[in-house]
Amino acid sequence: MDLGLEGKRALVTGGTRGIGAAIVDVLAAEGAAVAFCARREDEVAARRSELERRGAQVYARALDVADHARLKSFIDEAAESFGGLEIFIPNVSAGAGLTGEEAWRANFEVDVLHSVLGTEAALPHMARAGGGAVILVNTVAAVEALFAPHAYGALKAALIAYGKQVAEAVGQHGIRVNMVSPGPVHFPGGSWDRIRAENPAFFREVEQRIPLGRMIRPEEVARAVAFLASPAASMITGTNLVIDGGFTRRVQF
Repeated sequence: MDLGLEGKRALVTGGTRGIGAAIVDVLAAEGAAVAFCARREDEVAARRSELERRGAQVYARALDVADHARLKSFIDEAAESFGGLEIFIPNVSAGAGLTGEEAWRANFEVDVLHSVLGTEAALPHMARAGGGAVILVNTVAAVEALFAPHAYGALKAALIAYGKQVAEAVGQHGIRVNMVSPGPVHFPGGSWDRIRAENPAFFREVEQRIPLGRMIRPEEVARAVAFLASPAASMITGTNLVIDGGFTRRVQF
């Protein structure tokens, strides 16, 4: 199926590993020009070279998305380099591993503010391009109480509310805003990979709760993101798409 992404211009934060890297790969394979960022210069350079060898049009920079002024500059620079921007995917997260006040501050600065301020910086470029798509990368911890109280799930829930509000505000400009909420995603070097090494019994317990029998792979999330970013999803906006193999138990009316 041709998603119609050939020639589209996209920006993904956190494009060197995990879900973000998979999103960059899928969009580039579909023919989109892709900008991405990550904190480590060596990893950014390696990914840029890898993608360019495949023939992808790439714009990449090393930066910390918690530096909101630098994030905005990066979005503007990428849009200028590509001649516009139609797709924005804020993927970077501080994760669920922090505790206490540090967790609340980090998850707010990274998960919420980077997504909100990045979206605000990307929207004018999309309006000038005649439309576009924002896909906020979320988590099932935002829609179901899991394991223990934590800042990660609570602040990701705020991001779902924000996404729905923005979707209603910008639809008139041909801009769609959707969310994806993955369940447990396993990849080398990721949080669930560390859990598997440090607490294999808990890893197996969680995996056994997934009706489809295994954890999610990054590329499975990436394909859903690419669909929502594409003209194939032209009448889908304000939606939170759960990608969890049946892990969450709520009835989704």
